[in-house]
Amino acid sequence: MSVIRLGKLVLHHCDACNLPLLKNRCKCGNVARKVNITPPGDIRPAFKYDINLLKKVIEKQFGSSYLPNVILLNNLPAIDKNDEVIIDGKVAGNLFYDIWTKTYKFQPRPWYASLLNIKRGYVVADKGAIPSILKSSNLMAPGVKEASEEIKAGDEVIVLDEDGRVVATGKAKMDGNEMKNRGVAVKIRWRGYEDAEKNKGISWKDVIDANKDVILSMVGKEIKFIDEVMSKYNLKPAISFSGGKDSLATLLLLLDAGYELPMIFADTGLEFEETIEHVYEVAGKYNLNLLEEKAGDIFWRSIDFFGPPAKDYRWCCKTCKLGVIAKLIKREFPNGILSFIGQRRYESEKRAEHGKIWKNPWVHGQIAVSPIQNWTALHVWLYLFLKKAKWNKLYEEGFYRIGCWLCPACNMAEFELKRHKDWEKFEGKLREFSIKHNLPKEWIDLGLWRWRNPPKWSNIKYEIKEEREYITKGNEHRIENFLKILGKVRKVNTGKYEVNGIKIEILKEIKASDKEEIVKDLVYRAINCVGCGVCVTKCDAIYIKNGKAFISDKCKHCLECMYECPVIVFK
Repeated sequence: MSVIRLGKLVLHHCDACNLPLLKNRCKCGNVARKVNITPPGDIRPAFKYDINLLKKVIEKQFGSSYLPNVILLNNLPAIDKNDEVIIDGKVAGNLFYDIWTKTYKFQPRPWYASLLNIKRGYVVADKGAIPSILKSSNLMAPGVKEASEEIKAGDEVIVLDEDGRVVATGKAKMDGNEMKNRGVAVKIRWRGYEDAEKNKGISWKDVIDANKDVILSMVGKEIKFIDEVMSKYNLKPAISFSGGKDSLATLLLLLDAGYELPMIFADTGLEFEETIEHVYEVAGKYNLNLLEEKAGDIFWRSIDFFGPPAKDYRWCCKTCKLGVIAKLIKREFPNGILSFIGQRRYESEKRAEHGKIWKNPWVHGQIAVSPIQNWTALHVWLYLFLKKAKWNKLYEEGFYRIGCWLCPACNMAEFELKRHKDWEKFEGKLREFSIKHNLPKEWIDLGLWRWRNPPKWSNIKYEIKEEREYITKGNEHRIENFLKILGKVRKVNTGKYEVNGIKIEILKEIKASDKEEIVKDLVYRAINCVGCGVCVTKCDAIYIKNGKAFISDKCKHCLECMYECPVIVFK
């Protein structure tokens, strides 16, 4: 996968104190070494769940493990979940989820492997093969002196020399009992003698104390930033709270700055119960006014029309979240809102593009502000540790981000962490869609439903084609109402209208002049409106009634509401 640079790589390490640092000098006076990690570098703590998973995987593969109390994880761009595991200031290896076998695997670096009491998953290379391995070559089968019999092709293995020293690590290309044959026995990933010693143990209290000055300095800067923003914009402020760590950190920054703002929460209808409980708990703990808007069952009412959501087809974000927020803002903040949001540049390329203040084109009337835009996840967590905050319990169960339980942006590994009670219902919808479009079984098995266009890594080909269907019968009233968007509507006859000189027939198909293709979009939108509310904040002439949008006589025929309707944008 390509390297994605979203911000500075800020992780350093003091070798004398064995402390991870977010600065280049330790309190002991020593210059801290910059840790060589892979971008984007959104480092985070390993919680007990993560450490137990690491222990289980490493010991299953190699028979022993070395896991201190303080471990950092760095999420990498990959096919599925893949974390660099940082121990004692160095990358010890990668813990990744194998999407094909649906299992976790650990790829150790040689220095870390040298700390293990290796009992399985090893291959011994003869003396003649060592120079070639150290230079650039893979381990060929004729150079194998011994191999663990339990090794299967595809396993991660440790290559030893005849004296038992770790010389390299890599991937087995054949079973252990076949490694006397011809061909590549082990594809080498990392090579070199790197004998290591176990460093002195540290605690998270040590890490917090060592980085306290950095966090407090950043908090001070953000408080100043918040004050400046408050003075600049003459809008009612609020904290947009999702139930995740970033919005919690943003809320605590506002409280540190002396602002007790109302919390706005959009319940997408796809939240984990733990998330909703956390939102209510936070509002109660800090005695903040909670303004909530619920999407209800809009996802389930919309999925048959749109099909499953995907990374490149995120209709769900617009209908279940942004539209919901838009309706809340129009009701509670009719003159606009200054919305403080917990977003960070290290999360995605899209979020790195905008600065700390921006406007979302889908949510009108909102100025969005993110004080923690330039923080890494470790900055956030150390701040929460300092504040002794209570975070969403899902972080203690293996989740590194919190969102909708079926979000297509999730990895398959995340779906395995916790199955929502409606997961089988969703899989039923996937099966229906798969049968309808004659999709390969991998579309569900490998989670390819998360892409409308097949990802290259899958080597699976499929094409999803959908034609518009205009069900006019029973929708005549809605169609006539939506034609107001074009101008004054005159009904000529049953199914026949004239708007600003445009003759329109709405029978089994939509007939209008070629230059008036907008009519087809209008009719399609009228028939298939899901009542998401995105258009409501755009225009005072639109209102929601019985779960559908309607056009009032206030319409000025500007057509701007057409360009952001999910029905048109995504179909």
